[in-house]
Amino acid sequence: MLRRFSSSSNLVTIGIILIAIAFIVLFFLPSLVNLRLNLLISSLVNQGGRVIGDSPEIIAFRSMTADSYLLQNAYLFLTGIVLLAAGLFKQTNR
Repeated sequence: MLRRFSSSSNLVTIGIILIAIAFIVLFFLPSLVNLRLNLLISSLVNQGGRVIGDSPEIIAFRSMTADSYLLQNAYLFLTGIVLLAAGLFKQTNR
């Protein structure tokens, strides 16, 4: 009985931690996108290219980067919800 309780409490704990991480990452999303964009621009400049900050390609890359971070964050949040629900509603076989 104690082993089953600790297993479900572990699922609840991991679920809560994943949900908290998802909200923390959401708070830092703009800085993550800017960091990734700055890395792209610096690598383009280092290759000898010229970069216009308001070009449609840079704006599209910023949008794609934000979308990818939001999708990763949604997966993290949904995984936390599933683990939390599994831990809360876990039933015994006997």
